[in-house]
Amino acid sequence: MVSSSVVFGLSLLLLAQDVAAGNGIIGFGLSLYQDSCCLACHDSLASLYLNCTTFPEHDDMSGMDDGMDMEAMPMTSDECRTSNKPWLQSMAYCIKQACTPDGYTERRQAACFNTHALSGASGPSYHQSLPATAPTVELPEDATWLNATSLVNSHLYHTTHGTLDEFSRSEYIHTRYSVILYFIVIGTCLLWGLKTQLATLFPGASRPSSLTSKLRQYLYLPAFLGSRHLEPLPGNLGYMPSRALGASIGIYIILNIVFSSISFGSFQPNIYWPTMRVELCEYVGNRTGMLSLVNMSIAILFAGRNNILIAITGWSQTTFMTLHRWAARVATLQAIVHSAAYTLQYTDPGYEGATSYAKEVAEPFYWWGIIGTIALSLATAFAVLPLRISYYEFFLITHIVLIILSLVACWYHLVPHFGFKYGYQVWLYICFAFWSADRLARAVRVLYYNRLGNTKAIVEAIPGCNILHVTVFPRVTRGIGPGQHTFLYFPGLGKFWESHPFSIAAWQTQTHHTSSSSVQLTSSSSVSASEGGNTSGASKRDSLHHVKLTATPHHQEAIVTRDVQKPQNDASFQLLIRAHSGMTGALQRYLSAPSNADSK
Repeated sequence: MVSSSVVFGLSLLLLAQDVAAGNGIIGFGLSLYQDSCCLACHDSLASLYLNCTTFPEHDDMSGMDDGMDMEAMPMTSDECRTSNKPWLQSMAYCIKQACTPDGYTERRQAACFNTHALSGASGPSYHQSLPATAPTVELPEDATWLNATSLVNSHLYHTTHGTLDEFSRSEYIHTRYSVILYFIVIGTCLLWGLKTQLATLFPGASRPSSLTSKLRQYLYLPAFLGSRHLEPLPGNLGYMPSRALGASIGIYIILNIVFSSISFGSFQPNIYWPTMRVELCEYVGNRTGMLSLVNMSIAILFAGRNNILIAITGWSQTTFMTLHRWAARVATLQAIVHSAAYTLQYTDPGYEGATSYAKEVAEPFYWWGIIGTIALSLATAFAVLPLRISYYEFFLITHIVLIILSLVACWYHLVPHFGFKYGYQVWLYICFAFWSADRLARAVRVLYYNRLGNTKAIVEAIPGCNILHVTVFPRVTRGIGPGQHTFLYFPGLGKFWESHPFSIAAWQTQTHHTSSSSVQLTSSSSVSASEGGNTSGASKRDSLHHVKLTATPHHQEAIVTRDVQKPQNDASFQLLIRAHSGMTGALQRYLSAPSNADSK
């Protein structure tokens, strides 16, 4: 647990540094359109030509069309604007007129002017640029030139300002609901963990009460529906969770539905989106896309064997794997809604229809988004129980590959297109951090617990059945007790990366000489106290305790002997493994292969 805690803490520290460095999310380290009145002035005037605007060599403007390159378009540089009197005076007067009612002081107006009119360059100050006489001529809405100090077109300013305000409001709400969901899910786990740890530290303070008994009888222990509990439903449709877990999953799904459906607004006329339908598609797409990233990070956290929440809450890994699957399903549905919303937007007749969609699909960010949604959908579809039972290795490999592909696709969908302006990449950082922390913790434990090596496992076939008896002699036995399981690795079978969980059937602190016909394999194991306490029957102190071991005998191949001596005065634990079609089947075949049989 210590190594996973350290890695988990380092991951959170790196994320905190990222937010502190200004690479956070909207509302938490990043601001969007903070000075919308100034920005609206800028956007209302920025498209107008000035007398210093550079035009292409051919002065015939009639040859320009929407498909021409940007290099052939008229260009107005920052140097041009900082030296152009009509631009500076029109901007200064617009800021004064528009931002004063919003409570902007002259100092803040000057800062806005420096940012939006001068683009941070040196030039006349805000007070120097204010016209001595207020302009009286308002620019027409279809104006193309700014030749004199003028009033910004009021309708264009109102439309621009309203568009920016509504879009920024929506982005702040997307982030707010994402953070709220995150704190509800993780906060619930931490609060329950606090209760569990306090009960462990002060066992006398948590005396059973009639309310506790009723909760255990009607909520904590029964199946959600009927009498099935932790056993497959008919047709292997899935497992029926406990009533408490089922209620938690239901609340989680309802929260996601609510957060995906509320607080949408609209501002029309809009400078970006011609109709309310197109505008709402944008907001729904952004909301569900962000929530999908949030739920993906939660799913990755819950899937980890070294998930620190297992140790804190005392919940079993089975519980967290159930939560992992539902978080992944919700994330997948939100990704599909995200893709559908943008497809509807780009194919909408008010938004250029099919022509616009074909143009967007040709963009790398768009087809990376399609790849991400498809990969996530396939990962969820291939995780159904019948496939996991019958073809576990296929499920595991495809699951890992598809999730990595979906995360990579999300990165190329977001960062090259949006950059770091909206902070969407932070949710991907969290996904990468949780996944890397779990993998790093596994590697650290294998290296730490195997620095001395020479750990052995003895595998014996029980005659007349497909049961294998495995005895492991670990270097560390702290924490072995009832209700626990171990993850076994058998590198000698050729798949050094593959491990599977098995329940511990028995254990002992000392062993004696035994004699059997067996095969001794290179092996490693990981002991996990995910369910039970200790041998003394006291309340459990660690709900997740891993010990990783790797044997290092002189030969990597099987060693066949008639009399295999178990180490004296050494602790061990025993497993009973039923051979199936995967690694356990390979282990049974390895044991019974003629080349490994005793020739004496």
